[in-house]
Amino acid sequence: MGLGILIVLGGCAVSPPYVYYGNTSHNYYRYVKKRDANSLEQYKKSLEYVFDYSEKKGIKVPPGLYCDYALIMLTLDHNDLAKEYFQKEKDNWNESQPLMDFLLQRYHLKE
Repeated sequence: MGLGILIVLGGCAVSPPYVYYGNTSHNYYRYVKKRDANSLEQYKKSLEYVFDYSEKKGIKVPPGLYCDYALIMLTLDHNDLAKEYFQKEKDNWNESQPLMDFLLQRYHLKE
């Protein structure tokens, strides 16, 4: 009886998250609504927090967030960082490769 309960309860264990979004959705929504420097900075900081948190916890950054960060870097004229983060998106999410290649070429970042 005790073993059966242990097996059932063991099956209910919570697994660690596969990806971590933090509060990026909230900050992205605010940025899209306001389109000002402050909301852009808040969204940028929330992405940076997700990158740091994910690295510390050993979990993947969600698909699209490296790309969003790269686009922000383009907005701020940091083309080298944009290229780096487009490449990170491409390396971490294989299905994004065609889009990342297109964006790298579109923004003249491809070697």
